[in-house]
Amino acid sequence: MMHDNLDPNVAGHIEPAAERTARRDDLEIAGDREVPVAAATMPEVVHAWLDGEPVNETALQAASGYRLWNQVQAETARRRRMSTPTPVAGAIMEAIRKDA
Repeated sequence: MMHDNLDPNVAGHIEPAAERTARRDDLEIAGDREVPVAAATMPEVVHAWLDGEPVNETALQAASGYRLWNQVQAETARRRRMSTPTPVAGAIMEAIRKDA
């Protein structure tokens, strides 16, 4: 069985220490960058509304993120009203009884 030697310092491929250090520094710098989130700010009125605080409805509807969160709230309310269909619930209960 043949195994490849992946060590870069073996078989005539010796990288100078200065090049290894420079390459390592470049990799560390690339991994430590932060992405600015200044463009992703929400108006304070939306934060107050999400926290359940009383807000001015006109200012809230003018806010850019209000429509998104209003849709999220509507979808959440719709999913809360969902229930398991009776035949499925019955099949689940029957399976539980068989296992017990």
